[in-house]
Amino acid sequence: MLLAVAFVAGGCCKKPHSFEVKDGSFLYDGEKVQLICGEMHYPRIPVEYWRDRMQRAKAMGLNTISAYVFWAVHEPQPGEFNFEGQADIARFVEIAAEEGLFVLLRPGPYVCAEFDFGGYPYWLQKDSTMKWRSDNPAFLAACERYLNALGKELAPHTVTNGGNIIMVQVENEYGSYSDDKVYLGKLAEMIKNAGFNVPLMTCDGSGQMPYGYIPGILPTVNGAVGEDIMTSIDRFYPGGPYFVAEFYPAWFDVWGLPHSAVDYKQPAEQLDWMLKNGVSVSIYMFHGGTNFHYTNGANTNNGSYEPQPTSYDYDAPLGEYGNAYPKYHAFREVIQRNLPEGMTLPPVPADNPTTTFAEVELTEWAPLSTAFGDRVKSERTMTMEDMNQDYGYIHYETVIPAPVSGKLVIDELRDYAVVLLNGEVVGSLDRRFRKDALQLDVREPNSVLEILVENGGRVNYGKDLVNNLKGITKRVTLAGEELKGWTITSLPLHRADVTKFVFPRLRHEGNQPGFCRGTFEIEKVGDTFIDMTGWGKGAVWVNGKSLGKFWGIGPQQTMYLPAPWLKKGKNEIVVFEMESTGKRTLCGVDKPILNKLGPDKNSFKVAREYNRVPVLDEFDGVFKGKAAKKSGWQEFKFDGTKTLRHLCIDIQSSYGGNSSAICEVELLDEGGNVINKRKWNIVHTNTESAIEGIAENMIDGKEGTAWRSAAGEAKDMPHQVIIDLGNIRTVSAFRIYMNDAEKKNGIKEFRLYGRPQFFLYE
Repeated sequence: MLLAVAFVAGGCCKKPHSFEVKDGSFLYDGEKVQLICGEMHYPRIPVEYWRDRMQRAKAMGLNTISAYVFWAVHEPQPGEFNFEGQADIARFVEIAAEEGLFVLLRPGPYVCAEFDFGGYPYWLQKDSTMKWRSDNPAFLAACERYLNALGKELAPHTVTNGGNIIMVQVENEYGSYSDDKVYLGKLAEMIKNAGFNVPLMTCDGSGQMPYGYIPGILPTVNGAVGEDIMTSIDRFYPGGPYFVAEFYPAWFDVWGLPHSAVDYKQPAEQLDWMLKNGVSVSIYMFHGGTNFHYTNGANTNNGSYEPQPTSYDYDAPLGEYGNAYPKYHAFREVIQRNLPEGMTLPPVPADNPTTTFAEVELTEWAPLSTAFGDRVKSERTMTMEDMNQDYGYIHYETVIPAPVSGKLVIDELRDYAVVLLNGEVVGSLDRRFRKDALQLDVREPNSVLEILVENGGRVNYGKDLVNNLKGITKRVTLAGEELKGWTITSLPLHRADVTKFVFPRLRHEGNQPGFCRGTFEIEKVGDTFIDMTGWGKGAVWVNGKSLGKFWGIGPQQTMYLPAPWLKKGKNEIVVFEMESTGKRTLCGVDKPILNKLGPDKNSFKVAREYNRVPVLDEFDGVFKGKAAKKSGWQEFKFDGTKTLRHLCIDIQSSYGGNSSAICEVELLDEGGNVINKRKWNIVHTNTESAIEGIAENMIDGKEGTAWRSAAGEAKDMPHQVIIDLGNIRTVSAFRIYMNDAEKKNGIKEFRLYGRPQFFLYE
């Protein structure tokens, strides 16, 4: 710890230094150092604010910045590299050094990070021989080219070469995906050969460490707290050093769901325990930032498609615009309390100024076609990847020669579509709710059908990484017949120069997709937030800068506009409306709106996929027990405490044969207190009685209701229910309640599994 503070105070000089993993410790020039890291992502922070955010990290007490490297940002096309401007990662590392901060580099090549395709460039999918995250020659060749290019930029900045990069991570949470040690070993060699002459590490959840660690390389654990940290790492690296590479004091958002927020008290206590017990830690995220260029990812592991919004605020200690939440100050107090006597942290920089602007009306409008460039003729539909497109939108158009009535079906829609017939919007389709069809009545010969599709975010985690094409990925049928003869237009609008679009000076009253334009006045430049409440779905630019996408369903209702992108006086704003509500006014506010849900017209309850099978690793096992056939509460204490967010109740047998029932479940925290279930959510079950006993009944706080396995054709054991606790908790015991009416079908033998992240499915 002393050395870390000295480094922070003095900055990094250019003479060579050493960083070692030795004798259960991290050693900087032979002296022990405890790493207090925070994750920040350079593409999600305006380059003008990199230094500002690092100064705030230092003031909170961090001595290290942990940073993913995003392959897609640096090699947007095969062999074409970009390390300039927002992609100038070497400058990001240099600024950290100038501010006296180490850097823990996480180059992947896979990073997850709630980033489109987990950080992979889209074009990997164009090679049919390629199998990513594996010992596949085509994939490894692409990885090596990327890592060598990265090495030229960053290898000079390792501590061994006089810089501030102290460690480099190999892959990312690979144990949650596969167990290919050959692939991991080759990747580690590539990183070394690229010039990264510092210790290497891996990171995984505790249960997945057996699959993701590499013998001889430091394993670190994600999501663990308390004694679980030591227990997890000692299995593969006895005596440590102990490092939680991802400590989660918060979580990310999903379009259409409430903003994720975690109270700071328990995470502050967990951080305090780690620092007192010599554990190094990295806060994921310290500062989240913004997905300015449509780079958000998506998840599918809980049975539906869940895209993430433009804001990556993450309820992190430092909010989206560099604002210090109470969590920031609580963590700062914890870190200050654990510093050597007499040492103090630097003062927290003053908040950056914010500004507002009055409501303005956007009176100019241009049709979607104003953004059209080259158009491609194709007999069948093509994907975005076929069109060499990364993010954004894609437009399909065909002529229907004769009147016809029937279902229009898009086979494997990715991910959201607005359908127009003869220039009029007739409906929308939404992958989130598996809505891929609508009734279409074509009454005129030679009618024009248009389908505008949005890439809502490629899947960034889990097995669906291999299933990530965008646009219309198979075919379109009408009344059972495939439609052909398409004109296809690529619309990666994040790269569009909207300042050159031609806007007829008129106010458009229709609902077709198009662009609105207007101006607003700023008297004093500062960060501001464009309030899009009441608008539909689309994207925003100010002075030609892409602010990202908005969607009225929330929870995000504002678009972050950084001060460096503003001008004193007149500023131009352009709004793309994929779907219009008719609203044409907006204003600038001085605080973001990140927790306001709006109408979601496509929403309906999606039926559970009862046949899905979760992957239950033995290393995720929390408890194995047997319940008695009786009414009332039964408590099962664990052998020590366990850390988890997702809990799987795996029922091996019951007193009702193939019928199971539970009235209520509870968990106790490390102090033996019942954990509040307000944020709990059922994310999977393989059986339930839809009328009498849905799985939600076991967490509703009512002893008179029950979850019951499906009646009729009984489901074979095991019966399973997976609960998301809403945030990571330390638990010491499991409790179940049975009433007199249900005890005859009560569970008997059962197992509990826990993970800090999602369970995956076969």
